[in-house]
Amino acid sequence: AFGSGLTTILLGAAAVVPALATRWRAYPVLGWISVGAVIAVLARIAFDPTIVGAQFLSTTPVFNWLLPGYGVPALTFGFAAWQLARTTPAMAGNGRPRLAMEAAAALFALLTIAMLVRHAMHGGVIDTGVVTLAEQAIYTLIALGAGAILVAIDMRSPSSVLRYGSIAAGVVSVAFIVIQHFLALNPLFTDESTGRIPVFNLLFLAYLLPAVAAGGLALYIRDKRPKWYAAMLAVVAAVLAFAYATLSVRRLFKGEFIGLWSGLGQLETYTYSALWLVIGVALLTAGVRLKSQVLRIASAALISVAVLKVFVFDMSELEGVLRALSFIGLGAVLIGIGLFYQRLLTRAAKDS
Repeated sequence: AFGSGLTTILLGAAAVVPALATRWRAYPVLGWISVGAVIAVLARIAFDPTIVGAQFLSTTPVFNWLLPGYGVPALTFGFAAWQLARTTPAMAGNGRPRLAMEAAAALFALLTIAMLVRHAMHGGVIDTGVVTLAEQAIYTLIALGAGAILVAIDMRSPSSVLRYGSIAAGVVSVAFIVIQHFLALNPLFTDESTGRIPVFNLLFLAYLLPAVAAGGLALYIRDKRPKWYAAMLAVVAAVLAFAYATLSVRRLFKGEFIGLWSGLGQLETYTYSALWLVIGVALLTAGVRLKSQVLRIASAALISVAVLKVFVFDMSELEGVLRALSFIGLGAVLIGIGLFYQRLLTRAAKDS
């Protein structure tokens, strides 16, 4: 067990030797030898992701063979990339090994964190067990954080790997959110327990925190990355916030298990309409203040859905006072939005 773990670490460390050799002889082949070490480590962990074998892997969180097995290669690949950038001219293809080493360093840094998370959440077993929503939420937050870190590093030391890698991290995180958070692992469909704590529960971890992270990343990269990328993150952040608020209302009425098949009450139905209108107005306000067309469009879409729900669903499901309140609230919001836009247009006319 010790031998196989040490082999992985030494293979990763071997990438440093040819990179250091470029201090004396800047032969292009030296950079490719470092890349060869990356390929060897990838083959090694593909054969045994546990580094030392599942039966020998300690159940102690963090401080086990996964930390040096993935972490040391991440550090050595990063150092090799830094060394190649200093000593190998980026001409005639000589810069490609450096870019490959940068990509490998970023990949292994993410793998280190992801493997440690999986190890900790599955009692020391990483190759069995279904991914839960809580675990997936942590992976999503890691991907969003990696996207921000890569952007920050790219601002200091520009690199195409960092530039495209940061976008890839964001796109992967959005894919996680759409496929896992909204569909496959959504407690509305799985009826997974959301926890007994009112605020700091599964919904907080899986929807609100990623919403804040995606929104923060969208603001951070507004002038640093393509507009479509920032818009995508902003939309996802808004939808996550909407999902958190909606599912929290569901939890308020149903308790920790919010499966869709448990039905809808009249008061719960009315609460959704009111909540969606409030969120729509909040998105409109944020869109105006941040001068974000994406948020304004999201606001219009959500308010349209709320209006449709009131006329199609609430009219048939609600009775008495709740039906009246639903229409009164809708009318008040629409009038308020109209006055708000009238004020904006008046101000714009004066400024012009």
